[in-house]
Amino acid sequence: MQPSRALSPAERCIKTVWANRAWFAALIAIAIGIAAAVTAAQPTLYRSQALLSVRAPGERVAENVRTHRPVLGPDGHIYDENDPDRQSGPGRYAPRLVAPGFVTSAAHDAGVLPSGAALDDRQAAAWVSAERIEGADLIRLSVWQPTPEAAQQLAAAIVARGLDVNRREEAAMPAPELQRIMTVVDAPTRPSAPAYPRWPLNLAVGFALGVLIASAVAAVRGS
Repeated sequence: MQPSRALSPAERCIKTVWANRAWFAALIAIAIGIAAAVTAAQPTLYRSQALLSVRAPGERVAENVRTHRPVLGPDGHIYDENDPDRQSGPGRYAPRLVAPGFVTSAAHDAGVLPSGAALDDRQAAAWVSAERIEGADLIRLSVWQPTPEAAQQLAAAIVARGLDVNRREEAAMPAPELQRIMTVVDAPTRPSAPAYPRWPLNLAVGFALGVLIASAVAAVRGS
């Protein structure tokens, strides 16, 4: 009779897992349960998004293209649309849209923050983010709130205040080519489902961790 060959480490692990499949499945179920409990304890948040453009006036851009005149940024230096550091329009306005005082005023306008209350840096960052899209004169605004109505209302209030600040500040620019006009590309959305917590992702992570832990235990038991 031919002697049986020695099992490889992977084969021993699989054999151990199969022999102890009940507790292997139990470990995975426990990990998924913990992930579900942690996810359920997290607040439900809805996200409203808006897309803003901050660029030179269209007629000025057309004139510069026709005359081959270099485009200047608000800092007076030549503007390069392919260089994120020279995209001074979005770079100037994105931080303002998320400033605590600015978000506080917009929250009062939207009625999502009681009169007299104020947001600090941490709270404002949890409510609003403004991402400058590199390679384009665009800002992606994201707003999180416990209800879809509040998210859309706060996003709309931030956009309205941003447009008002832009009109006042750019009107004071000494030359039209230095102006950067803010326009709404996509109006604030009304979310139809919560964006947070992320149940599928969190449960998938719990499952993966459960498999990893159970596999590690099986490897130890089979060694």
